[in-house]
Amino acid sequence: MKGKEKKRSKLSETFFVIKSFGSIFLRHHPECENFKGHAIKLRKHEFCIGCFIGYPTLFITIIILGVFKLNESIPSNYLIIFGILFMSTFFLSFTGVTKIKIIKIIQKIFIGIGLALIFWGIFSLNFSVFINFIILLLVFSTILTVLNIYHAYGLYKTCKKCEFQFKWGQCSGFEAIRNNLKKYNLPNLIVDIEFRSKSKKEK
Repeated sequence: MKGKEKKRSKLSETFFVIKSFGSIFLRHHPECENFKGHAIKLRKHEFCIGCFIGYPTLFITIIILGVFKLNESIPSNYLIIFGILFMSTFFLSFTGVTKIKIIKIIQKIFIGIGLALIFWGIFSLNFSVFINFIILLLVFSTILTVLNIYHAYGLYKTCKKCEFQFKWGQCSGFEAIRNNLKKYNLPNLIVDIEFRSKSKKEK
């Protein structure tokens, strides 16, 4: 009986840890002014624009093209070319215009549509399904890796300029998480991560 109670307690603790970090799972950015343009608010929650606009657009466009068989009526090379053109809106990020939220949202929609066009363009190539799948896997892995590296670098660059500079235990962007951990009587994992990071540097 005691064993079951301990197990239930561990599960409960895990649930509250996940709940405490819930905001970062949805936003993917700290909750501070420096990242205000990276999230959209729906009711009480904030969502990462890139993930919650781009990915749904990708899947919806793939379904629409497939259901209406538009992927069969448009040549594969056209699909890929137009996909690349839509994807090229990614380079707007280097100009700074995507700091305007509406432009950022439109950019993510275009990137999602571009990926969907490339998806069907590759699957429409005159190779076997297996070969097309391998090409698709390689192309999408490369694109998503580049996008994620760019986003990670942007996060690093922004935090590096901040007065807190990765001191998560003091950073205002993690205040809500720290308050939640305190509310549920959990260890301050944010400070633990920061302490371990410091320890590694000292070694």
